[in-house]
Amino acid sequence: MIPASYSVRDSVIRPATVLAPMAGVTDTIFRRVIRGLGGCGLIMTEFTSAEGLSRQISRNAAISLFPRGRASHLRADFGADAKVMASAAGLSEELGFDFVDINLGARRRRS
Repeated sequence: MIPASYSVRDSVIRPATVLAPMAGVTDTIFRRVIRGLGGCGLIMTEFTSAEGLSRQISRNAAISLFPRGRASHLRADFGADAKVMASAAGLSEELGFDFVDINLGARRRRS
């Protein structure tokens, strides 16, 4: 049974569901559709390059128009720089995101 809500520090996620970040799927339009359905407590952006965001190349990709329950999903690029990651996380906070999810998973190179 899915609980009605859950807490992350002082934030309550209601209903207790999360829209996972999916590259090429969770774009702005899809997130708006899900929000309109009203069945998701935490909606995340699609994968956003920390490098691009810190350079403000993909800043618009990270901006969403949702009320509370917003999460920015930052992807560390090859050779990720801690300063770049910190800058991107800080910018996410400035943009009003409640949460910042940092993906440090490595990509496999094709041989």
